[in-house]
Amino acid sequence: MKLGLCLAAFGDLDLATALRHAEKFGPLWLDVPTDTTFGLIDAGRCADDAAYRDEVAAVLRGQQVGCVSNSRDAQLLLGPHDRHTDPVHQGGPAAKRAHALTCALGAIRLAERLGAPDVRLLPGCPDFGRWLSWWHSDVSWADNIAEFRAVAEPLVRAAREAGVRLLVEPHPKQVVYDRASADLLFAATEDWADVLGLCVDPANLAATGHDPVDAVRGWETRMGAVHAKDLQRWSGRGLPSGAGWGRYGPQPPIRFRALGLGELPWAEIVATLQDEGFDGVLYLEHEDTLLPRERSIERGLGVLRSMVPDAVAEGRTW
Repeated sequence: MKLGLCLAAFGDLDLATALRHAEKFGPLWLDVPTDTTFGLIDAGRCADDAAYRDEVAAVLRGQQVGCVSNSRDAQLLLGPHDRHTDPVHQGGPAAKRAHALTCALGAIRLAERLGAPDVRLLPGCPDFGRWLSWWHSDVSWADNIAEFRAVAEPLVRAAREAGVRLLVEPHPKQVVYDRASADLLFAATEDWADVLGLCVDPANLAATGHDPVDAVRGWETRMGAVHAKDLQRWSGRGLPSGAGWGRYGPQPPIRFRALGLGELPWAEIVATLQDEGFDGVLYLEHEDTLLPRERSIERGLGVLRSMVPDAVAEGRTW
């Protein structure tokens, strides 16, 4: 198991400045975001501008890039395609989907240029109403999965050609949001097994009531990467005061914290990853609104480094 950092923590900076901040925390594998809403890398330019990809690669020379990611632009692949996503890209459904496809291809082509093994995407969801079943209707979540299959085929083809793996991150805003929906995805894309996997975030699954330890269990080779952050859940009346609280749906409010400042059992999660033989990258995410980001990252990496062995454990020696 390797330790990494999601560079989105410095998404408001230019790439060179972000790397200078990240280097303070020692050698780490990086998840490098290409969202056009950040200041780091423009996925749209990466799609068709080889010279721009070379410029980005020059800035990243010497870095261990394990993943090139895109969350906000890629969301428009499946939607929603209404005004909710206008801050990312304006236009009708066709224009938004075209933007998402271009940016996702840009992430794939940049990963190929950098020699990064993974591309992480959050492709959105066509219809959240399919969570529910309706009287005498045969519409189900499987229809969302079918739409993903239809629109993602060019990305799978591009990933195969580039020699990279596509990782979808389960999240309540996505076509895959829990184990059941992931099972539906894999059943519908068995012929994509060589290139399609998951980046699992236990906090996102715990936010909607799932067991964060079970979230990393049983995926075998399908789990390509894991994200690490902590979680607070509100169980009181009304809405909590303070920064960072939000809701994914009808569940009580939640907010993300630096590792060790929430309620997730990270010692058990890490031990389960070891039991599962996970040898990918465990990427720290910073989403704590109560701590300065460098302090949050330093704390989180300290927690992980205290748990993740940097050598083979000897086992019992007596």
